[in-house]
Amino acid sequence: MLFLNTVLLMDIAFLPFAASTLASAFRAGHGQRTAVVFYGMAFELTAILFNVVWDYARRRQRILSSTIDSIGATAVGRRFRLALTWIAAGTILGALLPILGLCVIAAFIPFYWRPIPGEVTRPRHRHA
Repeated sequence: MLFLNTVLLMDIAFLPFAASTLASAFRAGHGQRTAVVFYGMAFELTAILFNVVWDYARRRQRILSSTIDSIGATAVGRRFRLALTWIAAGTILGALLPILGLCVIAAFIPFYWRPIPGEVTRPRHRHA
């Protein structure tokens, strides 16, 4: 788990560079398609790594068992898998229409602010 989390954090540390490249392209007025695809690919890698970390944690029941039930775990996994498609669609769209692709990718963030039913449950107390 520590290795997977480290790889995920390395990718997250790369995102500001991708965002800076994106901002520079839009400021300069050229290279937007490439910049949106680059940014989308960096975000897609983040989504892939989130899925890998989540799958690893989910397979090891003891990691999640006290904080989330199986219904909540399934809901979280579904949302993480949706991110793969959502960001890929924005990236592909960005290759054709950069501003629209960027809007699709950006819309992903507020969607994830919404709570997932069953995502957070009260810790179960064990009876002695």
